[in-house]
Amino acid sequence: MEDHMNTSRLAVTAAFTRGMPNFKTVPTRPTADYDVTIYHAMTQGLRDPLRRRIIPGAFVNTTPIHKTKLQALAAHKSQQNWLDVSQGMSSFLLAVEDNSLAVGRLSRKFKHAEGWRRHLHFGYCGPEDDPWRMPLGKDYLVNQAYERSLERGI
Repeated sequence: MEDHMNTSRLAVTAAFTRGMPNFKTVPTRPTADYDVTIYHAMTQGLRDPLRRRIIPGAFVNTTPIHKTKLQALAAHKSQQNWLDVSQGMSSFLLAVEDNSLAVGRLSRKFKHAEGWRRHLHFGYCGPEDDPWRMPLGKDYLVNQAYERSLERGI
C-alpha cells in the first residue's frame, strides 16, 4: 500500500542518515554510531506493486499469538472502515488470516507466520547481521533457498 511504501522509505532514510554529521535536523541531534538492521515486511497478497511474487527471506512463527493478533486488528476500526471504502476489503480479517496461512505454508514449518526480508546492509550494519535470529530462536526460520537465490541473481 502506498502509505506503507512511503513510511518505509522515510524509515530507511532515517536509518541511513543516522551517522551523517552534515545532515541537518530540527531540533539538532548528535550523530548515532550504531548498527541498524532493517527488515521489510511481506506485502498483502505476497506480490510487489508490479504483481511479481515476493518470497520471504525469513519466517517468524505467529501461531502462538495469532488469535491475539486478529483481536488487535479487529479493534482497529478506522483501518477496517477505510479498507472497506477504498478497496472493498470487507473481509479485512479474512485477508490477514489467508496471508498468515500462506506464509506459514511457505515456511513448511509454521501454521501461521509473517515473512520478512533484510535490507541491503551497506551503510546500515554488517552483512550477516540478523538480530532477530537469536531472541526468536525456534520461532525464527531463515529461508535458505531465498538466501542462495540472492547470490544467483534470481
